[in-house]
Amino acid sequence: MSKPPKSKKQPKPYDTLFRRSLQEKKVATDLLRSHLPAELVAEMDLSTLTLLNNDPVLQGLDIVYADCVYSCTIREKLGYIVTLCEHQSTAHKMMAFRFLQYIVGIMGNHIRQGHEKLPIVLPIVLYHGKSSPYPYSTEIWDCFELPDLAKQWALKAFQLIDLTVMSDEEIQKHGLSSAMEFIFKHCRKRDALHWLKQLINSEKLRIIYSEVGRLYFLDISHSMQEVSGDKWSAKDRDEFLQLLADVIPEEREAIMTFAQQFRQEGLQQGLQQGLQQGEHRKAFEIAKKMLAKGADISDIEELTELSYEEIASL
Repeated sequence: MSKPPKSKKQPKPYDTLFRRSLQEKKVATDLLRSHLPAELVAEMDLSTLTLLNNDPVLQGLDIVYADCVYSCTIREKLGYIVTLCEHQSTAHKMMAFRFLQYIVGIMGNHIRQGHEKLPIVLPIVLYHGKSSPYPYSTEIWDCFELPDLAKQWALKAFQLIDLTVMSDEEIQKHGLSSAMEFIFKHCRKRDALHWLKQLINSEKLRIIYSEVGRLYFLDISHSMQEVSGDKWSAKDRDEFLQLLADVIPEEREAIMTFAQQFRQEGLQQGLQQGLQQGEHRKAFEIAKKMLAKGADISDIEELTELSYEEIASL
């Protein structure tokens, strides 16, 4: 026998009063004027204050009944204000984190609506619980196990590892991660084989093989070939594989299987390119016939999927 569905939690009287009060724009405006810093209010156009209900910016967010979310222009840009009436006898210890979740969710939905920049989202809590004053911190840092360390390092600019400006000498100092970094740095260069030879001759791969293990060495070796794409000739690839096999002779057989795999992939790629070229030639023939019959170029574009420039060249 299935359980009856849970009844929707009924709002408490003060929830209803809070929400009803803030549905009145004049009340909401005076609340913000009275409690936000004056310099912040000066940046806001409170005449644009709008209560959001089923707005897309709230979709997918676990906003409780007492929450009210508004949009408001801040320095002529769209921003949001999240308010909560907090009346529980036990205040929320993680309230700052709860608001952070709301803020990130609203920002994400804002971007998904087509905006290119994040909005300012201002959190406000109206508290009237039994404990006085409010017993917990309003700082997100105090939600961490290590508040001092979090304040110093968490939620800051992300750490950027920009390989494009690093010298090879600097990368070589990065221990077991240096091979990966070296490959990423040089993989797009036409002379990638030259740089990969340097990596092979540096004994770095031998160290990786002995300290990290066989599987990672083979993954690295496979990746070194994959990044070459179609820039290498068969001779270049054979030379590369031979160099790898000389570094780790015990893996010669596994390394040489790469050659067979890449040759097979090359044949498949060549076949696919041939088919595509054949289809392209057929499209040109159809376009010529349609032009001869006076067809409109837009109709030819739609039928053949050729570009306007390709058709015009005929």
